[in-house]
Amino acid sequence: MREFAKGMNEAISEDWLRRRSAELCLALALAPVFTWVGPFGVEEESFLARLGFWCGLFASWFIVAALTELWLDRSALFKELGPGARRVAVIALAAVPMIPVTGVAINALNGWEASVGEVSELYFQIVVVGSVVTLLGDRLVPAFVRGTASRPVPAPVIDPAPAVADDMRPASPSTSLLIARLPPELRGPILCLEMQDHYVRVHTGRGSALVLMRLRDAIAETDPVAGRQVHRSWWVAEEAVERFERAARAGSVLLKNGRRVPVSQRYLQEVEEAWGAPTA
Repeated sequence: MREFAKGMNEAISEDWLRRRSAELCLALALAPVFTWVGPFGVEEESFLARLGFWCGLFASWFIVAALTELWLDRSALFKELGPGARRVAVIALAAVPMIPVTGVAINALNGWEASVGEVSELYFQIVVVGSVVTLLGDRLVPAFVRGTASRPVPAPVIDPAPAVADDMRPASPSTSLLIARLPPELRGPILCLEMQDHYVRVHTGRGSALVLMRLRDAIAETDPVAGRQVHRSWWVAEEAVERFERAARAGSVLLKNGRRVPVSQRYLQEVEEAWGAPTA
């Protein structure tokens, strides 16, 4: 539990909080629409009661979904999934703690008794509504966050770089457009890029920071640093690679700073050809 709390503190950045604020604004905007539509069988209550009901549920949903994603992000299996599958996993799991929250809210309005059938139906409804709300959030919130940021580049989350001997540091140029987005203290050689939700974590020889952009756009801005994508969520600089390791149908790239980057099956053959041990 202590390790999870520590990981949560590291993951909760200014940009993460800005995104949650945007989601709460979206919750307030969606509440009147669902108040008029009236799912969950609360359409007979007063407008203000239903409005408060939906404001509370949507705010709770965004918070629970965000915490669920933080928790799942600690799993290597979850990181292996594509963006769509990750969203499905977050929605399916976040809907579970939302059952008692929604049930209590419905009961406060017009009564609700928990039973196997009622709970199953409520879970299905939460998944449907949560999917719609999450899809809207994925479409609208990133643009809102970019528009409300106080500067073009969001304040980064800075992680100290692992200790690396000077002769082990890659000599990649640090004049790329991507490096220029980072604060001066982090503008070292690029080691790798890691996609995290709508952000890219840029790992350099001096630490790491989150940048609000797509992975493919970040890769395009690494020039003139040579490298290759090894996973749908990872790109690795060529000079940062220590060796490639393969175990059956899985693989990973060990970097010179000790970080291990997963290699997906899609890129396994070409990565092994590029960085695998030469055959006799």
